[in-house]
Amino acid sequence: MTGILGKFYVEYDLHGAKVTTRSQQLTSPCLSEEEIETSIQMLKDDLDACANEMKRLIKLNRAPLFAGWPTNLE
Repeated sequence: MTGILGKFYVEYDLHGAKVTTRSQQLTSPCLSEEEIETSIQMLKDDLDACANEMKRLIKLNRAPLFAGWPTNLE
């Protein structure tokens, strides 16, 4: 299972969740401190979204498949 969030992919398989980049270049060229701050903040926001998606996928995987089955969720 793969989800695209900004410049990153969130992938989930039986080995767990992981984040990979969509490209090698993560920012456009920056000429000012404001551009740098904006570019880096966008990456941080994307990574936060990836973390939320990874946590959601982990919880979803631990949920029981059928109603009434015990759950591993804490």
